[in-house]
Amino acid sequence: MSEPEDIVQCVLKVKAESGETPLWSSQEQRLYWVDQEKPTLNRFDPLTGVNEVWKMPAHCSSFALRGPGKPVLLALRTGLQDFDIATGAITLRAAPPYDVATMRFNDGRCDRQGRYIIGGVDLHFTQTRKFGRSAFYRFDAAGLTPILDGVTVSNGLAFSPDGRVMYRAESTKGVVFAYDYDITTGNLSNERVFTEIDRADALFDGAEVDAQGGYWVALLKAGAVARYDPDGRLDKRISVPVLQPTKPCFGGPQLDVLYLTTASHRYLPGDAPLGEHAGGLFAIKTGHTGIPEPLLAIS
Repeated sequence: MSEPEDIVQCVLKVKAESGETPLWSSQEQRLYWVDQEKPTLNRFDPLTGVNEVWKMPAHCSSFALRGPGKPVLLALRTGLQDFDIATGAITLRAAPPYDVATMRFNDGRCDRQGRYIIGGVDLHFTQTRKFGRSAFYRFDAAGLTPILDGVTVSNGLAFSPDGRVMYRAESTKGVVFAYDYDITTGNLSNERVFTEIDRADALFDGAEVDAQGGYWVALLKAGAVARYDPDGRLDKRISVPVLQPTKPCFGGPQLDVLYLTTASHRYLPGDAPLGEHAGGLFAIKTGHTGIPEPLLAIS
């Protein structure tokens, strides 16, 4: 199931502390991504190699685009904020639904209808070992609404091509769950296990779905990205030359390039080499194509 490593290229050699949430703008033909820990919002042009950087005032885990020239919705630790790239202005849209001393937002993206779905993470889990103290939320015209509780570390958020299945990884348990997703209401039902992994081998991190319904997920600790078919069976596993890949997304004019963010901050115990280009942005030719990322439908 392994693929040759020569299909994997580091296209942006930066030392991101925690690169995350790559998102391809089809309108701009640019790749947006964040460095959570610095924290920054970035916009990378694959044609020129130029990476623009905007410093953020608080931990930034995720975002949603509305289109060129429109404010970017940022999931900062201090709440959901609109960021005007042209002026640098930041405006609060929704206060954090948690105690900022112990929680923050984590993985997020738009559903196929343009609602923003965002999960949280319990920052004190390693000390308390208490599972399930965080949640997933939906941001739409009604505001910020909890849609799923019992979450510890939200990762692996993705939607099936028709938008009727939502996936999410619980990194603390080595499980990817699938849910029936009501495209009219944005509500979840019928939780089931989609796939599992031995946490001694790898930790599930960020994810993406291709046009054929395959679920691509970064395997932290394994130094790989894996594709699972729509039935949850492992289809392929591609090695990458870094220990901590974080999240994939499809981009490029034909949506046939799998971009992958990575981390240089050591999240894992031990002293295993992180890789020369840890924190860099990688591009992988997989033979699969993606689906255009929906724009945020909330003005």
